Amino acid sequence: MNNNELNRTTGFRIRVSGGVWRLRTITLFLVLSAGLIQSAAGADTGDAKWRYTLKQPTGWLDESYSDVKLNDDLKWQEGHGGFGTTDDATGRVFTEWTSSEIWLRQVKTLASIPPDAALYVQAPGETEIYINGVLAAKIDSALEKHAVIRLSPESITALRKGKNIVAVHAKAENVAQPHCIDVHLVSANSIPTLVPFTTWDRLKIEYPKWLTIFVTLLVLVALAYEKPADMVFAGAIVFLSLCGVITAQEAFGGFVSQSLLMVAALFLVTAGLKETGIVDMIGARVLGPARTELAGLIMLSLFCVGTSAFLNNTPIVAMLIPVVMSWCRRQHVAPSKMLIPLSFMTILGGCCSRIGTSTNLVVDGLMTKYGMAEMGFFEIASAGVPCAIIGLIYMLTIGRKLLPERKELLEQLGDSRREYLVEMLVTPACRLIGQSIEAAGLRRLPGLFLIEVDRRGSIIAPVSPDTVLEANDRLVFTGIVETIVDLKKIPGLEPATESTDQSAQEERRRRLCEVVVSRSSPLVGQTVREAQFRSHYNAAIVAIHRNGARLTTKIGDVKLESGDTLLMQTGPNFVQAHRNNADFYLVSDVEGSQPMSHERWAVALLIFAVLLAVMSFGSGELAMLGAFIAGGLMIVTRCMSASDGRQAIDWQVLIAIGASFGLGAALEKSGAAMYLSTKLVALTQPYGPYATLAAIYFVTMVLNELITNNGAAVLAFPFCVKAAALSNCDARPFVMAVALAASFAFASPVGYQTHMMVFGPGGYRFNDFVKVGVPLNLLLWVSCVILIPIIWPF
Repeated sequence: MNNNELNRTTGFRIRVSGGVWRLRTITLFLVLSAGLIQSAAGADTGDAKWRYTLKQPTGWLDESYSDVKLNDDLKWQEGHGGFGTTDDATGRVFTEWTSSEIWLRQVKTLASIPPDAALYVQAPGETEIYINGVLAAKIDSALEKHAVIRLSPESITALRKGKNIVAVHAKAENVAQPHCIDVHLVSANSIPTLVPFTTWDRLKIEYPKWLTIFVTLLVLVALAYEKPADMVFAGAIVFLSLCGVITAQEAFGGFVSQSLLMVAALFLVTAGLKETGIVDMIGARVLGPARTELAGLIMLSLFCVGTSAFLNNTPIVAMLIPVVMSWCRRQHVAPSKMLIPLSFMTILGGCCSRIGTSTNLVVDGLMTKYGMAEMGFFEIASAGVPCAIIGLIYMLTIGRKLLPERKELLEQLGDSRREYLVEMLVTPACRLIGQSIEAAGLRRLPGLFLIEVDRRGSIIAPVSPDTVLEANDRLVFTGIVETIVDLKKIPGLEPATESTDQSAQEERRRRLCEVVVSRSSPLVGQTVREAQFRSHYNAAIVAIHRNGARLTTKIGDVKLESGDTLLMQTGPNFVQAHRNNADFYLVSDVEGSQPMSHERWAVALLIFAVLLAVMSFGSGELAMLGAFIAGGLMIVTRCMSASDGRQAIDWQVLIAIGASFGLGAALEKSGAAMYLSTKLVALTQPYGPYATLAAIYFVTMVLNELITNNGAAVLAFPFCVKAAALSNCDARPFVMAVALAASFAFASPVGYQTHMMVFGPGGYRFNDFVKVGVPLNLLLWVSCVILIPIIWPF
């Protein structure tokens, strides 16, 4: 079979020179990984994993001291039996233990109670062994070799099918001498043969840990190269699940987590606020009075911090970019001076409440999973507000001087843009009436040129900047579609070709679409006025583009030609209805052209206010349910349509969050989190918990610059919990450090999605973020290391 036949048969296009070998290598690696881990599951490892602690616990023998609580008790660690010094003669030590005492717990699942149940034990000295809280055996002196120990009658009675808790307290007679504690629950009639651990045994046992670390490093590299986060995380958990590191339930359990569902619901709520224009209206009023760059920066920063504490920062930035751009055009300020602060301050404001950013919700979900008290609604604000103030002062002083002054992207494109001819009517209700062309901000719009003003049949051309606008003036522009969309959003400024007898409901359903006139179209040779678009297509021509030529004729008098691109005002179903129409070569929607439902703003604001009250005073589960109800009410009350709600949900973000939980579970279960945190604590412990806190914050901050903020939080969380346990400290200050560091990413445009949103409009370069963001990162790092232990003591 040749290559072409292989391609047709399999449906894959594989390059024989390298592709087949890569496919075989990946397959072989997957098979070997699964085989090694499955063989590790069957290896004799001292009855697999134990939980252990070197400090005396309280209540650890009680039935109520469940396995869940054991997992969440930060003083407990995890390791394979036996425990002792590596020079023990039996060679059965897997986890090193060099202190005088150790406490062990293990969940032992029995399909049936073994006949003549007994213990097979090697002991370092005085040892007590309990089964389900009942003393099973007491050993008074060291057992240098394994010996069979009969169970007490009471402990035999306590044995049961299913889960049993085996608990051990052992003391080393002489910590300077080789010693080992190794416990097995066996049948006295069938004593296992225990041999020393070999290098192969250790490799099989530790392979899941190293495989998980390897996969995590691949995830970091892939995300650093801007591969899709959702596909990277999903691929990682599927691979680890196939290899047996985690079960399918553990891999995909994050998709039903409370924090992920909360993020999904807030997408709907924020979309409703966006569609009703609430933030847009407030933002325009906030920046409206500002006349200087510094005043605008102060007002913008205060507004961003205040709103992003309660709204997701991504839609806030999306809504404010056109507001800021418009203000910059009117005040002749370079957008590059305003857009980085816009992104930075929304991030800082997001750390002033639990719902300000999805990262806080992810960390809150992990806190609940680990048995910690959930994050209070304004708890993180104790550190978030001071950080926001520090960030604001920095941006108004040092940061402001480091900001570049660049032309916006529309100006940089120059003559390569596609220009349209558009005619706008100044309606009697327009707020621009009485203002000069200069004051109205219509003179220096990027990519838009005012050709003439038609005032009751009298043509004013060229148009002076002092020309005062009057009602029913017709303004003839030539420019690009992006600026025309902005122009159309000015209240009271409407396309002159559009009928004014539409109902409010029809007004809300209108869209802008672009079409290219085909050679066979009956429109060719007709003027716009003769074509009667309203009757034939239920649409109105807003603007015309013709092969780079600048049209100066009134739109109604332009004779259409094949290849003309028309910008049209249409109904919501125009694209679907005319996609295959022979009259047009191409039909497409114009992004961001949908009119807002301004008359519903009060309803949307009321829904959001009630949701804030529920989130402030209700439990996490109630808050999640309230968010879904609020999102549903946004649709029911027609603040937005159902289709808008579906489009508002960022499925890539949700998949990335859900899958990252699975990777976090793999780090925890495989022992990778414990191993890496132990190394981290070993490096910083001599310098105290402040050094450990600083290290955890710094590592999380670097991860955040390389991968997604939520991914950084999920990966760092298990490490910080284990580091707190090993440092004998409360985990909460370390968790809060992760929450803050996973949000504060300022040194790279790929560190946060809002940075990428402002990157193009601001005309930024990569080094602009490095120059402004690195000092802010370091400043907040030092500030958080000082503040966090004061607010949440170790």
